[in-house]
Amino acid sequence: MIIFTHHTGEPHGLMGPQVAATFLQRRLSIPSIVVGIERDFSKEQLLRFIDQYYKGGGKIVAFSHLCGRKDIFELAQDLKKEGFITILGGPQSWQDYHGEMEVDSHPNRFKGLKSMMEVGFQGPVDGLRPELLERRGVCSKYPWTKNLFLEVDWLNIYTFSDTLKKLEVRLGQVLNTIGCPYACKLQTVTLPPPINLLERGIPDLKVRSEGCIFCDVSWDKGYHGSVEHGQVITQIAGLPDVDGRKIPFELIDEYPICSLDKLLEDTKRHEIKISQINLVCRVDDINAHASELVEILSTAQRLDVKIMFASIGFESFCDRLLQYFCKGITMADIVRCVETLRRLKDKFKEYLLYRREEGANHGFIRPTPWDDSETLQEMDRNIFLHRFFEDILPEHSTPLIIHHASCLGDWIRQIEAKTGITFSRAGTWIEWWNPSLK
Repeated sequence: MIIFTHHTGEPHGLMGPQVAATFLQRRLSIPSIVVGIERDFSKEQLLRFIDQYYKGGGKIVAFSHLCGRKDIFELAQDLKKEGFITILGGPQSWQDYHGEMEVDSHPNRFKGLKSMMEVGFQGPVDGLRPELLERRGVCSKYPWTKNLFLEVDWLNIYTFSDTLKKLEVRLGQVLNTIGCPYACKLQTVTLPPPINLLERGIPDLKVRSEGCIFCDVSWDKGYHGSVEHGQVITQIAGLPDVDGRKIPFELIDEYPICSLDKLLEDTKRHEIKISQINLVCRVDDINAHASELVEILSTAQRLDVKIMFASIGFESFCDRLLQYFCKGITMADIVRCVETLRRLKDKFKEYLLYRREEGANHGFIRPTPWDDSETLQEMDRNIFLHRFFEDILPEHSTPLIIHHASCLGDWIRQIEAKTGITFSRAGTWIEWWNPSLK
């Protein structure tokens, strides 16, 4: 089986699809490879490769982690027409398989991928059984637990642009926590309509949020606690080696700081030489553990291990937008976080990485539906005043993406239900900037 997924072509592995391929091979005896499809790929060449790969074999192909790419959806549709059984797995598979609610009365809404994906599977790959692969017209669910299959064949990944290429992974992933604890924070926020609809007299609307309001992961996975520590060490031990050390890896955990010291000491005790740990985390984790970071970085320095804050979820430099995002932080929190990082950088030099030129890419969402002269001026003022352009600001901001299965998707549907205005859909995304005012 081929598991197709989105890929940029950079030398990083994809834990989810690669765990799935490893499970299929080792537990179900189904030979499998992961193929990351780059943008602007040659569909003609890819279809030729697929035809050759499956020659004389069962025509079952899987898709995972597609990042809303319509070109990959079209590929699935083409393969289904050619007689393949198409399977959808990975993040948001249940929601993407079934689509939005009330599509009969709202034909503009996303109808789901069930017309092109014959089989759906939601949850960790542990629950996958051979008979599920042929249950057409069904999306099965399997619950998340702490005891997961986490073996990864990091050599089993390829990319495709105009030909199949073996990918030499130089950045791996290690699962430390399943989901995000902040997703358990239920709150209600009052949101105004998009700025381009203010003159339509649309009232402010109350929206229920689970964690960050734009997060589709909170609906998909929620939070299920930490992985057993021994499994974390086993995952690290299974990473590829380069020059006698494990390749850098992202520790999958939105609140990773508390586990770092034990992780460093245990890898030393097990004689596992690691090179760099990348963190994708929240501002409040750094602020809450600023004092512990001194000891953690001292241990990392002693072990010659770099700690990189690869992506911190700042998201905005405007208090009003942070409130709309339900980030649970303020501009004062962001300033405190950045000052901590700068102070630690002066002390630990190359053992603490967080700057843009060091490879970090921090969260900055812009444009948003609520950008006006006031929010833009506040952001620009804060960026200049606190010198975020020197080290924090990414080269490119990320437009606010509304996945149909997110709390903001509910907000859009409320506007549609109350006004008759409709918003265009682009695959699994809702185009908040593209309303129909008929």
